[in-house]
Amino acid sequence: MLVEKYNALNQERADERLKRYFKTKTLERLKGKGMFCGMDYTGIKRIRPIEYYSRYDHSKNVANTASKLSEELKVALTGAFHDVGTLSFAHVNSFKKKDATAQASDELKVESVLKQDEELLEYLHEDKIELEDVIHPEKYPLIDKDLPTLCLDRADGILATCLFWAHTHSIEEIEALYNMLAYFDNLDGMVVDNFNHRLKDFTGEMALVEHPNAEFEDFFKAINIYSKLQLTKEDRYFMELLGLALNYYEDIGIIQEEDLFHLSEQEIIDKIFDSKEKSVLEDILSLEEVHYSKPEDKGIVVVTKPKIRQSNPLCFNQMSLCEINDISGEFYQELNPLFKDICLTSKPITGDLSKDTVKKLSKYQKRK
Repeated sequence: MLVEKYNALNQERADERLKRYFKTKTLERLKGKGMFCGMDYTGIKRIRPIEYYSRYDHSKNVANTASKLSEELKVALTGAFHDVGTLSFAHVNSFKKKDATAQASDELKVESVLKQDEELLEYLHEDKIELEDVIHPEKYPLIDKDLPTLCLDRADGILATCLFWAHTHSIEEIEALYNMLAYFDNLDGMVVDNFNHRLKDFTGEMALVEHPNAEFEDFFKAINIYSKLQLTKEDRYFMELLGLALNYYEDIGIIQEEDLFHLSEQEIIDKIFDSKEKSVLEDILSLEEVHYSKPEDKGIVVVTKPKIRQSNPLCFNQMSLCEINDISGEFYQELNPLFKDICLTSKPITGDLSKDTVKKLSKYQKRK
């Protein structure tokens, strides 16, 4: 399986001390949360992953890679824990709560989740690590840093998207891109452009290094694939519909809001399918096409603007760190199609749903 091959890339030379943490209930729960926000269940072939890649896989890979790029166990553990609060269908919950642009409604706080796991807390105590040191991913630029920088959380999302979701790369191509990842915590001995604010106020950042089987432009193309796929009308419409459906099923008592934390995505779908009201979800999951809407369309019509996740990583070139546009003439050519896709997010989109589904879900579009 591709997932096993991809995970093996991240596990090589990883810190052995991480293994017991990934057997705790807190991290095991993430096996039931997919990385691609419910896309594993859609009938739209363009946006359905070829294999299931879980938040458990993602968290484990971020942690294992962090342990290779940082000597501090607390940094790797922060990578392991960064998604422990994830709800089923992840970012669909932001669409559900009309927060798609900011996407701040997708998970519970890391601290509150870790405090419920006595086994995990005992491991931290044995490793002489304070809880406060592993609950703030933003403290460690290697794990999490604001766009447009590259960080491990984002890098794994990019590579996993190209391999499993977008179907654009082979495992060999992904391995070459993975081996370009490096981390610089200072600029000692480098030529620095003092006019670049990222370098002037440098606090540590991931960057790309040259590799015999991949160019800097190859990684940037992968970033664009990752960014563009989340802007497609199919992705945005399906997430919007699934968010509306979750509101509906909570409203009629088939599921509870806390189920999104405690139950796996498959368990939630099974719970709905076992009910007498399964037709709405069946209709959504069987939808095969999405189109830009016309004035006469009377179904679920939405205009949805998701978070823009475009990254512009630093590149290590000739003993200096610089942005890719400083060394690549292809940079702006790659960005032009992305700008067009961003513009298209202002156009209304719709799909062919049954009248019953439209009737049941329409009222949730108006809720704030």
